[in-house]
Amino acid sequence: MLQSLELDRASVAETDAQIREIETQILKLEAQIAVLHAFKQPAQQRLDSYKYPVLTLPNEIISEVFLHFLPTYPEPPPFFGELSPTTLTHTCHRWREIALRTPALWRAIDLRGLTVELAALLGSLWLERSGCLPLSIRAADYELNCADFQSMFGVLIPHRARWEQLDLRLDRPNDLEALDGPLPLLCALNVYFSHSLGKPILLQTLPLLRTVVLDDYARPSLILPWPQLTSLTLRCIYPAECVSILRQAQNLVSCTLSIWVAELPSGRLADLTLPRLETLVFQRNCGIWVDLLRLFITPALRSLEIREGLLDTTDPIASLNSFILKSGCTLNELLITTVHSNGQWLPRCVSLNPSN
Repeated sequence: MLQSLELDRASVAETDAQIREIETQILKLEAQIAVLHAFKQPAQQRLDSYKYPVLTLPNEIISEVFLHFLPTYPEPPPFFGELSPTTLTHTCHRWREIALRTPALWRAIDLRGLTVELAALLGSLWLERSGCLPLSIRAADYELNCADFQSMFGVLIPHRARWEQLDLRLDRPNDLEALDGPLPLLCALNVYFSHSLGKPILLQTLPLLRTVVLDDYARPSLILPWPQLTSLTLRCIYPAECVSILRQAQNLVSCTLSIWVAELPSGRLADLTLPRLETLVFQRNCGIWVDLLRLFITPALRSLEIREGLLDTTDPIASLNSFILKSGCTLNELLITTVHSNGQWLPRCVSLNPSN
């Protein structure tokens, strides 16, 4: 019994000694911690008082920076990834709130290449975020059946009063019937058809329409207010249609033409006067331009682009001088492109002085 008590007393004494040793170490550690806290405090105070420059900017400035992050309107940004406004919502809470409250980030929408379900979902979301701003829309019905395209495009129809820029690539021209009605803000229209529409559609109530791009199938499928246009591109169009349209489009400032066939209609065509035209671009290498160019009278013309193969091969400078003198214009820019050995069209330097 006495021996057992002695063993317990020894064990307690040893444990007490260990406790005192640990307590001593704790006191030393607490002292070291206090020293570290004292050392840390000034640095932490400096950090707490520091403001990152970007976080000091007003929300309005950050919103403007966001707009410059995107492709320039009306070019639509991607829905996901780099250059998408969605990326801005993933940085921090404040940036997300600013991006969602900046309607201009969401006003350009490209539905091409999306499934019908995703196009309807994302299109609706971006339309809601765009508020009341004018819209830039790109859509295509390739590889979609009629019901799917109508479902996808149907998301946009309730917002047609806000359409400002519209770019359509349609496999079924009848889908264009969705445009039948007022488009009060539409100023630019780009339409491509894979085949022609049986009955042309008259697009009216387009008071702001100024820029139009049409291909050979879209042209006979649409009746547009030609006199109010200032910029017109006609792709793969027949000569008679080209001349007919241009006679109506007397207010054009810029015109790009691509003719489909290699000869003009029979009979003498009257001169074609475009009094305000400043930029004229001839595309497509066919042999009718020597004759067609002689029809133009463009007194305000400042820039002319033409392919070498479209000029009079016997004396190209003389044919150009004849056109310039007849129009009474003063060119600031003349670009003649020529075929390189690799098949690319390259610019060729020429004189702008009609007397040379």
